[in-house]
Parts: sequence; structure tokens; C-alpha cells
Amino acid sequence: MATRKSPHLRTARTAAAGSWLALLAATTLGDAADTLRAEVRAAGLSGGGNYRLVVQSYDATGRDARPVGSIQRSVSADQLRHGVNVNLLELRQPAAPAALVQSPLVVAWIEAGEPDLEFDGRNARPSPGSVYGVVKRAATQGVVQISLDRRA
Repeated sequence: MATRKSPHLRTARTAAAGSWLALLAATTLGDAADTLRAEVRAAGLSGGGNYRLVVQSYDATGRDARPVGSIQRSVSADQLRHGVNVNLLELRQPAAPAALVQSPLVVAWIEAGEPDLEFDGRNARPSPGSVYGVVKRAATQGVVQISLDRRA
């Protein structure tokens, strides 16, 4: 008699090929969570100070769109020139699986200073003068590359 495999075990095995964050999300949150890997680059930055990097992912565009994933961290200009890899945990309503995503995109920006870890990155918005980048992605795309080449 054949044994049935649990869908959570398949998800966990797939996640294990990514990161520990993906594995944790798959085993604890199931289909309501996913991870996104992003590589953020910025050229032409001056100074040796630190920047606050914020990366947000969206399932839809428009005024009412809310991020499904976000991360903020401290980075240097040198790190941004070489590329900073980040993993975002995306949390969706169970009724809104990744297959129903309308027009997903990822937004990233940097600001002078340190991240405010008491402040939720999903509520962050770029301030005037921030350097940012936007990239559309396929709903199933695992890694996105974002170039910070615009100014707010």
C-alpha cells in the first residue's frame, strides 16, 4: 500500500534548498508563508557611513497595496557596490496563495542612518532624497536583483 506524502513535507523539502528562514516558514506557517531572496546593488554612493536598507515585496500595485514581506538592515556603501543579499519572509492570507498574485513587485531603498528595529519595516516609506529601485517579478521567481538607481 502506497503512503501519501504530506504537502507540508514537500514544502519543507523545497524550502530546505533555500535558507533556514524558508525552512522555518514552511514548517510552521505552511502555505501562508513564503520567502523571497533579493540582491540589492547601488553604484555611485559616496561616503563611508552606514545606510538603512529597506526591502519590501508586494503582491499587487496601487494605493491600497500593502507589503507582504519586508526587511530592514544596516549596510555600507561598499557592501551595496558589491551586492547585498537579503531574505524576506512573505506572509499572506491563507486564501491568497502565491498563484493568485496579481502583479508582484519588490521595492528597495536606502537612507542615511541606522535601521529602527523598533519600527516595523512593512510600515516604512522612503523619505525625500532616498535612493530607490523597483523591479517586477514573476510570482514564482526565487531571486530578484534590484538596482538602486532612482531618487525619491
